[in-house]
Amino acid sequence: MVDEVGPVDDGRLDRELAATLTQAQHALPAADPEAITTIRRRYRRRRRQRAGLASLATAVLVLAVTLTGAQLTRTVPSVPPPADGASGTIRVWAITQPGDEPALRKLVDRHNQGAGVDVDLVTFGNEEYKQKLRTGIGSSEGPDVFATWGGASLAGLARDGMLVDLTALRDEPGVAGRFLPSTLAGGVVDGRQYGIPMGGTHPVVLFYHRGVFADAGVRPPGSYAELLSLVETFKARGITPISLGGAQGWTELMWVMYLAERIGGPGTTADIVAGRPGAWSKPAVAQALREVRALVERGAFGADFASVAYDDGDASGRLASGRAAMQLMGTWEYPTQLARNPDFMATGDLGFVPFPAVSGGAGDPADLVGVPTHYFSVVAGSRHPEAALEFVRSVASDDYLDALVADGEVPPVTDAAQRLRGTRHAEFATSVHELVTRAPSYGLAWDQALEPAAATVLLDNLRRLFQGKLTPEQFAAAMAEAG
Repeated sequence: MVDEVGPVDDGRLDRELAATLTQAQHALPAADPEAITTIRRRYRRRRRQRAGLASLATAVLVLAVTLTGAQLTRTVPSVPPPADGASGTIRVWAITQPGDEPALRKLVDRHNQGAGVDVDLVTFGNEEYKQKLRTGIGSSEGPDVFATWGGASLAGLARDGMLVDLTALRDEPGVAGRFLPSTLAGGVVDGRQYGIPMGGTHPVVLFYHRGVFADAGVRPPGSYAELLSLVETFKARGITPISLGGAQGWTELMWVMYLAERIGGPGTTADIVAGRPGAWSKPAVAQALREVRALVERGAFGADFASVAYDDGDASGRLASGRAAMQLMGTWEYPTQLARNPDFMATGDLGFVPFPAVSGGAGDPADLVGVPTHYFSVVAGSRHPEAALEFVRSVASDDYLDALVADGEVPPVTDAAQRLRGTRHAEFATSVHELVTRAPSYGLAWDQALEPAAATVLLDNLRRLFQGKLTPEQFAAAMAEAG
C-alpha cells in the first residue's frame, strides 16, 4: 500500500536543506560556494516534492565530496572551535520588551567594545516576531542567535537540525550553577540543551489600579465570584472593568488558560499540549469557554476591546489612566508601564494579585501560567559560531543579570532573592519571585507550548470566540478538528 503524500511544509523543507548544507560545509570546508548556490536553486525547484527530499540531501553531500575531493571523516561539533582573528557581525533577534531590551542593548554595547565580531541586535513586536521565526531561521537574512519562548517552536527547530547543541555550554560552571534547573529544563529537547535562559520570568497576574480601587472603596479579588462583582461595580462607575488587548488573541488566551487551570487543574493544560483526544471538550475547558463568553456579554472588557492592541501600548495606557480598573497580563507589564507611563508608576498605583481562585475548582490557587523565561539559541549555519556562543554565554554574567533587575525584571537564577534585595523595584520583583518559587505548577502559555500551526489556529479561533462569532461548543469542535 502506498502512503498518500500530504501537504508539504515548505518552511520545514527549507530548514532541512539548510541543516544539510551546514553539515556539508563543516565537513568539507573547501566546498565551492557557487556549488552550494546551485544546489539551493535545484532544491527550490523541487521542494514541493516530498519524496525527493531524502535523495536531494544525499546529492548535496555527494556533490560536495566530488567538488572538493574530501572525505566525510568528521561530524559537526556541538560547540565549534574559535576562529583566530575573527571579524564581522552576528545578527541577534529578540522580542521587543521594555524589561529585557535595555539590559540586552547594554550587553550588546559592552560586547561590541571589545569583540572582533560585532553584534547587531534587532527586536520585533510579539506577532511580527512569530512570523519572522517561521521564515527567517536558516535564511541568508536570518539571525545567528535568536530568542524563543521555548516550547514547540524551539523543539521543532532543534529536531530539524537547525540549532547548535548547547549542552556543553550549559554544563560550564558559570552557566550550570547560575540558572534554576527548572528553567534550564525549558530549553531541553530530547535530552540536549538548545536554549539558554536570557530574560526575566513572566507569570501572568491580575494587575489593578490602586487609586481606582480606593475611590470605589473595594479590594482586589481573591475569588472569581469577587471578580464578577467588581465588574458590576466598575461598570456602574463608568470605568471599563478590565483592559483587554483583544486585537491580539494571546491576550484573550490568558483568560481561557487560567480559568481552565483553576477549574480543572494543571492536567487540563497537559492534555491540551499533548494533543490527547477529547482534550478540548473536557468539562473544565467547556466551563472556561462559557465563562469568558459570559465576561464579554457582561461588558467586562468594554465595547471596543476587539480593536485594542497590547503591543502599541493602548491596553496598558487604559489601565494607567484609570479608564480601566484591571488587566490580566504577564509580569512584563511592570517594566512596560515604567517605560510607557512613568508618571503613573511614580504614584505607586500599580498593584497586582494572583489570578483568583474558582470555587469548587480542582486547580491550586497558587498555580501559575505564563512564560517561565525566554531562551537564546544559536543557528547551526552561523558564519561566526564561536562569537555567537560567546555572546549567549554572556547572558549568565553578573552585569547582565543585575541590569535586568534594575529594569524591574526577575531573572530565573538561583540567587535571585539576594540580587533583588534593596533594589529600586524590590517590592514588586520579590513578590513575583515568591509567587514563582511557591507555585506547585508553572505552565507555559498554550500558544508557545503547541506547534506553531496549531497555535495560529488557536489564537484565530479565540478572537472569533470573544467576538461572538463562535460559540464555546463550536470553538471546542474547531480545535478538536485542527488536532
